Amino acid sequence: MESFLVNFMKMDKVYFQTCHDAVSDYHLTRNEVLCLLFLQNNKPYDSAKDIVKYRKVSKGIVAKSVESLVESGYLTVVKDAMDSRILHLHTTKECEPILTRLAKARNEFRNCLMEGINEDDQLLLDRISQKMVNNLEGMIS
Repeated sequence: MESFLVNFMKMDKVYFQTCHDAVSDYHLTRNEVLCLLFLQNNKPYDSAKDIVKYRKVSKGIVAKSVESLVESGYLTVVKDAMDSRILHLHTTKECEPILTRLAKARNEFRNCLMEGINEDDQLLLDRISQKMVNNLEGMIS
C-alpha cells in the first residue's frame, strides 16, 4: 500500500507539472494553476473553501491565488444566493484558452499514463478507483 501512495504522489506531481508547463506562457503561479485545475475538474465544487478542503492547500495560498486570478480577469466571484458567506468561483471567457490547454495537457497525460493498458484493465481500474473515491469521501465527511 505504501508504494501505491508514493506512486500516486509521483503521478500527481507529473500531472501537475505537465499542466503547469502547458500554460507557462500565461505566467501563472503553480497555485493559480492548481486552483484552475480544481475548478475545471471538480464540478460542482466551486468555492475557495472546496479547494482548501479537497486539495489540502492553505487558505492563505488559495485566497492569494484567487485574488490574482480575479485581478487577471480569469475568475469572477459570486456570492451564494442562500448564504452570502459562500463565494462561488467562475472562470471567465478570458480563461477559456487556458482551460483548453489544461484539458489538452490532461488528455495527453492520461494517454501516456494508460499506454499499453488494455481497455478491460482500464475499466477495472476505473471501477476500483471509484470504490476508493467513495471510501475517501466517507473518510473526509
